[in-house]
Amino acid sequence: MYLNTQQSKMLADLCAVMASDVSKAQLLQTLAQPLAQFMQADHLVSRQWSAKTNRYTICASYNVKPSRIRAYEDHFQFCDLITPRLRALRSPARVSDVCSAQELEGSEFYNDHLRQDGIHWGVNLYAYRGDACLGDLVIYRAKGREDFSRQDMACLNILAPVFTAALSRLEAVETPKTAWRGHDESELRQVLTGHCQLSQREADVVVHCLNGCSDKEVARQLQIGFTTVRYHLSHAFEKLGVQGRNKLAAHIGQLLHQA
Repeated sequence: MYLNTQQSKMLADLCAVMASDVSKAQLLQTLAQPLAQFMQADHLVSRQWSAKTNRYTICASYNVKPSRIRAYEDHFQFCDLITPRLRALRSPARVSDVCSAQELEGSEFYNDHLRQDGIHWGVNLYAYRGDACLGDLVIYRAKGREDFSRQDMACLNILAPVFTAALSRLEAVETPKTAWRGHDESELRQVLTGHCQLSQREADVVVHCLNGCSDKEVARQLQIGFTTVRYHLSHAFEKLGVQGRNKLAAHIGQLLHQA
């Protein structure tokens, strides 16, 4: 893959944007225009999937009419034949990789939605943390232009882990802290790191365990290895004087009651 000086600078700037200390919504909107320009695209949207409602909402866009956004959210996402196929791949992929031109051009989604804005070529990038989809980028080019190239896809594959890490970091920051048995999390952590002398990471692991997370879920939430979770948990058990998870909740509850 070869990038000229301007393309290299644009790629570096995109990575800098994704490392910035902003909200998730701000990041996605700030990223939309420069990413579209880097990919030489005509349109871009970013969507958020809700497992509760089983539907997408568009949270950021570039060069997309508000009426098309409303139309997608209200109707066209339910006849979108492309997204389920691309989402299943979990890695950057082109629409043309999963759907023939004949099938696409014969669909309601294309004729009544995409074609209204001259959209023909597309590529999706998804951010996953475990089985949870944190967000995506849907990048489009107009009919009459060329499909996304191998070099375009190579660039997206470079950006994909940076994008995923950024959304995962911001999601963790913005997720409300949960109480445990009526105790504030800050109170729980104070007991763990103060009285019990757990390290910050050991306390992180214990808090997730108390909230019902499996070792694999803890690893995913904290973005550390499964064996690292077991290592920290073993040390925490030793410092707390308990043997296994089944004794953990009762012991911590007793300590909080005494605090």
